[in-house]
Amino acid sequence: MAENEKNNKKGNTNKKNTSKKNVKSVSQKKDINKEVVKVKEEERIEEVLESKVEDKKKAKDKEEKKSNLKQARKQLYYNDKSESSELSKLIKIVLIVTAIMIVFYGVTVVVTKKAEEAAEEQNKQAVEIQYDSIMIGSMLNIDGSYYVLIENPDDIRLSEYATLLQTIKANVDAPTIYTADLSSGFNQDFLSDKSNYASDMEKFKVTGTTLVRIRNHKISDVYDSYDEIVKKLEELD
Repeated sequence: MAENEKNNKKGNTNKKNTSKKNVKSVSQKKDINKEVVKVKEEERIEEVLESKVEDKKKAKDKEEKKSNLKQARKQLYYNDKSESSELSKLIKIVLIVTAIMIVFYGVTVVVTKKAEEAAEEQNKQAVEIQYDSIMIGSMLNIDGSYYVLIENPDDIRLSEYATLLQTIKANVDAPTIYTADLSSGFNQDFLSDKSNYASDMEKFKVTGTTLVRIRNHKISDVYDSYDEIVKKLEELD
């Protein structure tokens, strides 16, 4: 009986120990579960934080891209505007240069035309002078009736005679009047201290400015003084 009691006590002791072990095991499991839950929560928190960081990074990258795009568009606008301004300046320069060239060309044409007209006028005058001038030695060789004004270069009234001749030649029905310059090498021999108005050119001599009328290859009238010359020229006007 004593032995049974002893065994019962031993059994109870074992049961208590087993119960304690079970309680301890359950407690350990709870602790492990808590640790697992804690780890998972930390992992979730870490994931959330990483997600937030990633979202912030994406948002920042997006903002940077947006800013870069805006800056690029702004730069492109300025570049286009600058290119347009440069093109406008270039067009203005081209137009100015073209205008200057046109003006220069116009001035050149006008000047050239004026020069050509002046040259033509000089040639015309030269032809007229050549046509109106005559050598005394051959003044009887022309057919018809005409006058020859033999001019002494020392005569102070030559300009007056020239004016009268121009007035006469302006008339439509003006008579033909030639001039002969005594300073010319071809006419110098006809100037002498004593006059001779013969129709023979080997004997013909004048002492100064003389107006001679010729008809049919002969000298018909002679005017050898200032008053006579002026009076006759005024009559011919």
